[in-house]
Amino acid sequence: MQRVQRQLLVLAAVVLPAVAFAAEEVHAGNRTYPARTTWDSVYSADQATRGESTYAKTCSRCHQAALGGADEAPALTGSAFMGSWNGQTLFDLHDRIRTSMPTDTPGTYSRQQIADVIAYMLKFNQFPAGAAELPVGDEELKSISFVSAKPGN
Repeated sequence: MQRVQRQLLVLAAVVLPAVAFAAEEVHAGNRTYPARTTWDSVYSADQATRGESTYAKTCSRCHQAALGGADEAPALTGSAFMGSWNGQTLFDLHDRIRTSMPTDTPGTYSRQQIADVIAYMLKFNQFPAGAAELPVGDEELKSISFVSAKPGN
């Protein structure tokens, strides 16, 4: 009897964390999104400050200083921006910037520069900052979903 109880305890120690992790996924429509979202303080204030500087030097010529966009450069703030990225991952946004920006010489920004600029965009769009920087790795970025509406609103 004691052996069975011990086996059940070991099984519970292994299974329960996996069930809890799976329960943290967000389901919307037909898609399952990562448990972390843009509302989970996924970038740091220092990173956003670096990103603001990089944005001013590299992005503002097309997307404008206030991220409002101009001509063929889309806005990086506001309802159209929020709606077009809602439900995608930060990997999707990072990859889009990495492969298509700047339009005259795509692929010239480092992964860190892009993460810093995304941190600035998140700050500008009033997502909360936290202690850790936005990561640059693909898998880590895939684990963060862009959610435009604050949970509970």
